[in-house]
Amino acid sequence: EVQAAVANVLFGFDSSRSPLPRLLVKDFAQTPDAGSLIKRFNAEFINTKKDHCLEYRKAAISVMCSLVSLGPECSIPILFRFGYSEKDVPYQGVLDNLLEACNVPKGKTKKVATSIIALCDKYGLDVSQFGGKKRSNEQNGHMLQIFIRRGFLDDIAYASAPYGDVDATRHPISKWLGGDAATHYGQARVVANPKTFLSDKCVRVYSAHSDPEFHANRGQFQLELVKLLRPLLGEGKTRERVATTVYGGVLPAWWKDDAS
Repeated sequence: EVQAAVANVLFGFDSSRSPLPRLLVKDFAQTPDAGSLIKRFNAEFINTKKDHCLEYRKAAISVMCSLVSLGPECSIPILFRFGYSEKDVPYQGVLDNLLEACNVPKGKTKKVATSIIALCDKYGLDVSQFGGKKRSNEQNGHMLQIFIRRGFLDDIAYASAPYGDVDATRHPISKWLGGDAATHYGQARVVANPKTFLSDKCVRVYSAHSDPEFHANRGQFQLELVKLLRPLLGEGKTRERVATTVYGGVLPAWWKDDAS
């Protein structure tokens, strides 16, 4: 949610539609696409923590291939209500690092993070893994529905077994999804490169939330989050400098300044 709000301020991303899985382009220097991620997985990650490696997680997300997926590991019809999350991620550190990457001074990072967590709590989000309150309501599920243009599919995603190994029986994933096979069982990994996820021509993402109140109010939540972050990200040259940093050093040709 925070990455989406930052992208709204810096790049005009429609954060009312969905969160943004990844934001920092520099994290994709060695793994810009699925092919490079597979090569790196086989060379570096396969004999350690596999897709639990920090460098892998920076670039890719684990997904199911159908709204009615039954596995392996995750069944969306069962888990959507309660949510599904890894416990070995230092979420609060991830938030602090994101704010620092957006040029928020280190002396202000904790204060800004506290304000963000308070806003999330106001809208009923469980922020216990960020040092905030835990919700008693069991409706903690949040789902991203990711649509990838067919021509980009094999560049962005690959058919995966649990923990990130390529599933050779469904590879390439475009052939499997484009065929007549049942898609309710099987995982994939998606390289969430902001260069593609910020472009509607490549990827479109939508969100759904098991808590009907948050689902109805998410747009307002994003408006308030953007309002909170906008002064920190600056205007004019300051905004351009932060956007350049976030985008890996060179702004895209489609970027617009405040006056545009």
